[in-house]
Amino acid sequence: MSIPILSSKDSKTDYVSTCLSNGLIGVSPGPNPLLPGKAVVAGFIHEHPTMQFEQFSPAPYPIGLDLIIDEQSMRDYPDSITVLDQSLNMSNGELTTSMKMKIGGDNSLEINVVQFACRSVPCLVAQEVNLKTDRECTVKVRTKIDTDNIDLSEFKPRTRDITGGWYSVDLVDQVKAFESDRCRLGIAQIIPRGNDIDQDDVGHYRLKMKPGKKKSFQMIASVVSDLYHFEPHLEAIRLARWGDMVGYERLKQQNHLAWDELWRSRIKVIGCDEEDQQALDVAFYYLHSNIHPSTKTGYPPFGLTQNSAYYGHNFWDTDLWTFIPTVLVQPEAGKATIEYRHKGLDAAKNRAKLFGYRGAQYPWEASIDGSEVTPSNCPTGWAQQHTTVGVAWCAWEYYMATRDYFGLNDFVWPILKNVNEWVESRGKFTKRGFEFDMMMGPDEHINDLSNQTYFNLLAKKSIQAGIECCEIMGYKVPRKWEKIYKQIFIPMDHQNGVVLPYDPDSMVTAYDEDTRTFIKKKLTLDGQTYSLGNLHFLFVHGTPVDDQIFTNTYLAEEKIRLNREPEPSVPGSARAPSFTSPVYMACAAFNNERGKSAELFKNSWKPYWLEPFGMTLEYQSQDYGSYITSFGSMLQQTMLGLTGLRINTGEDWSVYPSKLPEGWESIDIDQLFIRGNPVSVHASHGKKAVINEK
Repeated sequence: MSIPILSSKDSKTDYVSTCLSNGLIGVSPGPNPLLPGKAVVAGFIHEHPTMQFEQFSPAPYPIGLDLIIDEQSMRDYPDSITVLDQSLNMSNGELTTSMKMKIGGDNSLEINVVQFACRSVPCLVAQEVNLKTDRECTVKVRTKIDTDNIDLSEFKPRTRDITGGWYSVDLVDQVKAFESDRCRLGIAQIIPRGNDIDQDDVGHYRLKMKPGKKKSFQMIASVVSDLYHFEPHLEAIRLARWGDMVGYERLKQQNHLAWDELWRSRIKVIGCDEEDQQALDVAFYYLHSNIHPSTKTGYPPFGLTQNSAYYGHNFWDTDLWTFIPTVLVQPEAGKATIEYRHKGLDAAKNRAKLFGYRGAQYPWEASIDGSEVTPSNCPTGWAQQHTTVGVAWCAWEYYMATRDYFGLNDFVWPILKNVNEWVESRGKFTKRGFEFDMMMGPDEHINDLSNQTYFNLLAKKSIQAGIECCEIMGYKVPRKWEKIYKQIFIPMDHQNGVVLPYDPDSMVTAYDEDTRTFIKKKLTLDGQTYSLGNLHFLFVHGTPVDDQIFTNTYLAEEKIRLNREPEPSVPGSARAPSFTSPVYMACAAFNNERGKSAELFKNSWKPYWLEPFGMTLEYQSQDYGSYITSFGSMLQQTMLGLTGLRINTGEDWSVYPSKLPEGWESIDIDQLFIRGNPVSVHASHGKKAVINEK
């Protein structure tokens, strides 16, 4: 099966546009891609108008145009345009749109537009416009840096139009600088001069058309936020000129080569149906189109496809759901994720001090510089502290995956050291071991827990990583770390060999409707408050419990899960977020429930799929995508969970026999990067995966 080309042939149907992204710029063209679309730029932020925290700002659409024939403007008469087809070629990241413009009587102008976000120069987006008419005429072209897509009442930009002056007329066609209340942005457009197009003035061009003869022109736009340069509008000019020098055709060729290299890591399944293979390919495309080695802002749950969905903040998604399928395919992009977390280390240290702890306490929602930006009315902002140990484990997974010794010293060790100092101060020794109270786990419906299992297990893994890192770097292992590692308390039903989700003696804070006060009450382990998935969510990261205990816990929780009413806290249910189903898919296969595994794989994408471009939803009740976390979950559970591979410090990553969903015979990946070396992976059901160095 070839890499997908997804298409829409009905321009009258309202659909969610795809996003062309490269990790620095995300543009979402509409059915007519020359009209104002949406754009998000890494580092371009503003203040939320009511809640006042940092969020991604909507950005101007950098590649807008108007076509004018006989004084008839495409923008003034949008109904004159019929969109015939719009196709996203995921093999090279190109969006191609075919349109027809009625120009009086029975005459028309055929318009074909090809657009892509450059991976070789990630501050650039480019497009080519091909025109053909059935009568002699002159087509006027007006370039546009569009702000019509911005809600000015929310954004309130202070805009400086600097299209006049020597540096724009002589060097580029249009330059604009935009200032939000927190950031600046520069955009520059250039149309490379050619035989087909003549320039009349800044942003004004014309093409003399002959019947049946095609003419074309290209546009290159650079987009720069002040996160990357202190004078973004001037740097945008320089980079637009660089794009002009490289040339449209070479940029296009380089983009093809970059995608060819990425697709060498395609997950190919023998035995699954075509739509499941397509779902894996779509997940691969959107995940890798939204991350780049040049990324400095982390990896938000919706990548650069949205500015409002989670506001561009970074959650545990960055470290535990999208990192593995990134670092094994793009090691340098994985490095960018850890560098982002290291950049936020000082903010995490300051946050720990505010809570009265030592070390570093990472936020639940992190800004582009790593500071806490969770809405102040959300309890996740102060209670969901498991992000901290997740960041540490992700840093260690980076080292294990890459064997980057320079990175180990520069940013992995500083993160591990400070997080483990926080773990020391966050818990306390008791008669039962080392315990943690006042915690919220992944289940956001229960707060103020004692010994929340997901956190305790991940804290154990963080301490383990710190010990191993000390041994590699020749440092003396702190005795307290060794003691904590051995004594971290894990709530257990010892009679049945099952890990419980939290301490059965937890006293939680609850709001009493009658007295309108907060009271303490004991939380019972009944069906509705039994938090699910604490072990499951660590499945591909290596659960620090015996395999039999894992299986016992899985089977016990399945009885609860399948009898619960659909809720966000019930993974795989109709109201659950889409990232949960792949986890349970892999766990079901591991426990030899192949039929259930196949159903859960289908459930992980099909109810959440948005036609025509597969912009996956987080929740089935929503109407917007594209939820990158779900794509990351699907990919990592397929790459590691099903194949039995586990990232570790040893030489052999084939830890378990491959267990595949019903009907799946094998999984092949032609190229992954393990410890800095390219390898191929072949995993047949029931056998350990074979890793071959290339």
